Amino acid sequence: MVGSNPPLFAAVPEQWYQSPPDALVVGNGSFAATLAGIFRAEKLETIAINAAPQGNSKEDYPQVFGDLLCVFLVAGDEMSAAEVLRLHRMIWCWVEKLAPDGDQHELAFVFVLPPNASPAFETALAAGLSLPQIKPTAGHAIWRMSGSLRELVDLLGAIQPMDLLPLRARQAADVKRAALAELRQAVLAENALAVRKAAQKVLAVFSGQEYPLDVFCSAPSHQHGNCLRGWLRKVVTEEVTHEQWMEESKQLGNWLVMEITG
Repeated sequence: MVGSNPPLFAAVPEQWYQSPPDALVVGNGSFAATLAGIFRAEKLETIAINAAPQGNSKEDYPQVFGDLLCVFLVAGDEMSAAEVLRLHRMIWCWVEKLAPDGDQHELAFVFVLPPNASPAFETALAAGLSLPQIKPTAGHAIWRMSGSLRELVDLLGAIQPMDLLPLRARQAADVKRAALAELRQAVLAENALAVRKAAQKVLAVFSGQEYPLDVFCSAPSHQHGNCLRGWLRKVVTEEVTHEQWMEESKQLGNWLVMEITG
């Protein structure tokens, strides 16, 4: 039904109990279905992966991802980098629950992008993963739908599978995340001087790359990113009084995702 809320939980497909997948395609439409057929991979629609996997109880989940080696995340034409990264987080939510090794299960990720995806899109993906760029040595790669199958096979062979721990370590040390966390704390403390200083730091670390701010914003990410960018400029340029931008700062909790540092 249009306008209905997405499900909170998704059932683990019955066939996985008998034949655990070694490859998974996450995405909608015919391209994702074709890719799953070529690699004999299981396929999940985005609406399913956006929900938590359904367990038999709070702590009892079927361990069907023990053999999972790679995930193809197919980005639709209308998807933003922020939406793709939310799917990436939810895939790891499934892996943590359904793989015996949990967050130490090693995977190779391929972001399958439309042919016209911009360099800024790739930059935003890298920012969300706390990388200077997406690279196979960090467990992730990018392949465009216009590429050849041979290129994709070669790319898969070049990816060094990674578990979730290196990503968490990078995010904990990420200057962009640290600057946003500092800004959030300054706003919570209602300290106008600290807020201005933190806002200047955020603009400095995102200098020339403001679009990646979207990936740290809650949905609708681009809309909230625009709100954040506009507010930051008001703070540092003093185009409005500090009373005005301090009042607007109360929206920061709505704009940013909850777990900036995780």
